[in-house]
Amino acid sequence: MKYAAFIVAFALGVPAVSFAAASSARLRGWLLAALIFSTALGDVANIYFLFTRYRGPDRGFEVNLTDLIAWGMIIALLLRYPTKICWVPYNSSWMFVFFGIACASAWGAPDRLLASFSLFKLVRMYALFWCVVNCLRVGTRLEYVWTGLVAIGAFMTALVVKQKYLDGIVRVPGPFDHSNTVTSFLNLILPVVLVWGLCDRRLTRGRALASLAAAFGSVFAVVSTLSRAGLVLAAGCMMGALGIANLRARSVRVTATSLVVCLGMLAGGLKSADTLFERFRGAPEESALARKEFEAAAAWMVNDRPLQGVGLNNFSYVLTIPSKYRENFKTMAGERQAGVAHHIYLLTAAEMGYPGLIVFVILIGRFAWLAGRHAWGARSLEALLLFGFFLGLCALYAVGFLEWTLRITPVSYLFIISCGICVALAEAVRQRRELDRAASAQRPYRTASTRVRPEAAASPSLSP
Repeated sequence: MKYAAFIVAFALGVPAVSFAAASSARLRGWLLAALIFSTALGDVANIYFLFTRYRGPDRGFEVNLTDLIAWGMIIALLLRYPTKICWVPYNSSWMFVFFGIACASAWGAPDRLLASFSLFKLVRMYALFWCVVNCLRVGTRLEYVWTGLVAIGAFMTALVVKQKYLDGIVRVPGPFDHSNTVTSFLNLILPVVLVWGLCDRRLTRGRALASLAAAFGSVFAVVSTLSRAGLVLAAGCMMGALGIANLRARSVRVTATSLVVCLGMLAGGLKSADTLFERFRGAPEESALARKEFEAAAAWMVNDRPLQGVGLNNFSYVLTIPSKYRENFKTMAGERQAGVAHHIYLLTAAEMGYPGLIVFVILIGRFAWLAGRHAWGARSLEALLLFGFFLGLCALYAVGFLEWTLRITPVSYLFIISCGICVALAEAVRQRRELDRAASAQRPYRTASTRVRPEAAASPSLSP
């Protein structure tokens, strides 16, 4: 049934999306909002071809609703705006280098089919990045990005409330397989939604309240996962967003709202203090031991194959088959199918070697650098949003030392969408700075010409 639905969606949905995106700027904006929101649907809106029971990050040739919307919009952009699009957006060269290293790693992998799952995902991610950058570049309004992000916050809040209070789940997973994915997913956009609600004076009161409610709901969802690192990072994102709002866009509304937010955080913290304290104090020791075993195995793989790694998306495979890498396993020795190293950077090095790790760090670091550099010194809404994305990216990179969630498709997709938005926002900030420089350069010239114009009119030598 799911395959039949996919065939219908691909055959009819993609052309319909293309037609709608090409025919109306408003429809294109709503499609962008739907594309952003669709990342929160998890496995509800995806399908696997050649699905396996593999426990690695990628378990088949996956296609989801986000892909279908992106493909339709790409066709519309190519047909309608061939002269306005940017064919090779910012950071594409490093993406191509990373893909080349991934191909080399896949070629030498013991199971090339598993590696091809991740290669297919990398291609889809670049298509999504290209789509978002150019969709905003051709004039799609930012309010539709706001709509998509706030819709994610509202949906996640409602789902977590249901799981926590109606289903009785202690550590809510949201629409994902594990609760830790929720924190990585929401902390990426939490500071953006909060900054937007505080600083965008063009928002109506209702929209500003919706933005703040989505931010509060996201924090509630993170707290409901009982993730220690996620909670600390969420608090850091909130404080960073409040700080930049009061420094760069101070007003009565911002100050009053910040006070309410701080009081709300304090009240929520006091109410949940006993549960959170018990979670911090009584975390299961087996979980920490399992992490250490996987990380030790990853470090061993890097030492054995420092240049190429054991193969893209092959960490779990190499660890599952009888090999020396699991000789020292105790906590996870009984698993038939081995899991994944939680440390995303060690996992990348184990699968792709040091070249893959270095390029990976440069690649993701350049997006954070872009957001931070263009956010610094500017007071426009675009610059403030860039700072929000900078906070979210830093939170995602920091949690990578503890979790491999960046490799999970919803988080990967929201990450690359956020990067595409950052590229478009940075371009807007850069253009505004250039216009301001041009205006400041012309201002003295205009003043001088105004002063000498009467003399010029009276001078025969200056007359036509």
